[in-house]
Amino acid sequence: MGRGVKQDHKAAAYWFKRAAENGCTEGMFNYALISESGEGTRHNTARAFRLYLQAASAGHLQAQTNLAVCYLDGCGAKRDVDEGIRWLRKAAMRGDDLAQYLLGVAYLDGEGVTKNIRHAKTWLTKAAAKKHRKARLLINRLEKAAL
Repeated sequence: MGRGVKQDHKAAAYWFKRAAENGCTEGMFNYALISESGEGTRHNTARAFRLYLQAASAGHLQAQTNLAVCYLDGCGAKRDVDEGIRWLRKAAMRGDDLAQYLLGVAYLDGEGVTKNIRHAKTWLTKAAAKKHRKARLLINRLEKAAL
């Protein structure tokens, strides 16, 4: 934000909201982000959740991952681990590195899925291939533990 103009979070919130109201998934996603953080608009996790759900349902990849995290953490909606894992899988299979990392961690810990080290390594390796630093560190730790 703020490229070529003075940074103004309130103006950004206004325009993201307008874009979201006009069906723009990127606008929905960005308005959800600032609704969640409270920058430029009132902090509102329920609104963020609704916007993530709307954008995710329309195919916005990062919104799918953020929606999964909302379900897993109970942020803006009732905690629903099964639904969170479902959205993580969807985003991970579409190539989102954060979703791949989080799904790998879920398999490693047995959170919402049956614990499975092989699946964990598979998803962590995919995330690491996209330069996800935490995934790479976790893989290194798993490899050292296996020695």
